[in-house]
Amino acid sequence: MLVVIAIALAVWLFYYLQRYIVYDKDGLRLDLSAQREEILHPGAAEQTAAPVPTQRVDVEIVVEQRDYSDIQTDAGNNLHPIHAVYVPAKDVTESTLKYYAGRMGDFDALVLELKAADGFLGWHSSTPLADSFAINGTLELRELLQPLKEQGVYLIAQISALADNAMAQRNAPIALRSAVTGQPFVGADDTSYLDPYSDNTRAYLLALLTELQDMGFDEVLLSGVNCPDSDALQFSKQMTQTPDSVTAVSSFVLWLRERADALDLTVSAVIDAEALHSETGGKAGQNPVLFFKAFDRVAVETGFDSFAADIAALQTALGGQSDTRIVAIAEDYTPETASYIVK
Repeated sequence: MLVVIAIALAVWLFYYLQRYIVYDKDGLRLDLSAQREEILHPGAAEQTAAPVPTQRVDVEIVVEQRDYSDIQTDAGNNLHPIHAVYVPAKDVTESTLKYYAGRMGDFDALVLELKAADGFLGWHSSTPLADSFAINGTLELRELLQPLKEQGVYLIAQISALADNAMAQRNAPIALRSAVTGQPFVGADDTSYLDPYSDNTRAYLLALLTELQDMGFDEVLLSGVNCPDSDALQFSKQMTQTPDSVTAVSSFVLWLRERADALDLTVSAVIDAEALHSETGGKAGQNPVLFFKAFDRVAVETGFDSFAADIAALQTALGGQSDTRIVAIAEDYTPETASYIVK
C-alpha cells in the first residue's frame, strides 16, 4: 500500500511541478518563488488588499502629416528664367520641330509633351517596357533636337509621371490597384495610375529620365505627380498602415529628388491648382512646400482671373518670390512673371 501511495504521489508531483519549470540559457530549473506564483495566478496576492480605484480614459490615435519644412536640399540652384512655348503631344512631329528651328521669336525655351496621361510615348524609346507593352513612339528625336540646341534653345521634356493609362492597364503589377477589386484603380476622370511605391514604377521612370537627358534635354517637367484620394487603394508594398494620397506622393517625390541629384538633371513639376490652395493637398495628394524641396521649379496652370492668387500661393509655399523657380503656365496670353510657359 505504501509503495502504491508513493508511486501515485510521484506521478502527481511530476505533472504538478511542470507548471514551475523555467527555461533559460542554463537549461531547465524549477522556480517556486512568490514571483513565479504571481505569474501563474495573477492577482492572488492582492485579493485581500484594498481595491485600487480605476478611471476610464478614451484614447484617440491621430496620424499627422509629416512636416517637410526642415528638409534641406539644393533644388533650384543654378537656374535661369525660362520663356517657353508649349507643344502638346499631338503636335510633336518632325515638321513642328523643324518649324521652330529658327522661329522661336521672343521665346528661349521649348516644352515638348512627350508622355501625356494616356501613357503613350512621343518618341522612339529604347526602354524595354515601351516595346513590351506597345506604348512606344516612332519619332527619332535626337537628330531633330540638334538644330534647336545649336541655336541655344533650352529644351524641356514634359512627361506624365504617375498618371498613366496605358502602362497601368497593360502592366498590372506596376499599377496602383483597387483594394476592392484588385484591378488597376480608375479615378473619377477615367485615369489610371502607376503605383508610387513600386520598384518597377520607379525603374521605368528613371529609365525615361536617363534617356531624355542623354538625348539632349536640359530639363524634365513632370506632370501627373499625383495620387487619387481614396480609401480603397492597394499599394505594392506591405505597410502597417495604408498611406493616404499625400503620404504616397510625398514618398515618391523625395525619391525623385535623390534620382535628380544622382543624374545631375534639372527636374521640375506641375502642381495642381486645387492642391496649391488646399491645406491637405486637395485630391492630388500634393504638398506645395515639399514640391519646392523636391523639384527645381514648380509650375501651375493658371488663367487670367486666377493668376494673382495662384502665383501668391506658390510664393507662400516657396517662402518668397523667385524669378526662376515659380513658373506660370498660361493659354493664349503671356503671364506677368519672369518665368512662364505659354500654350
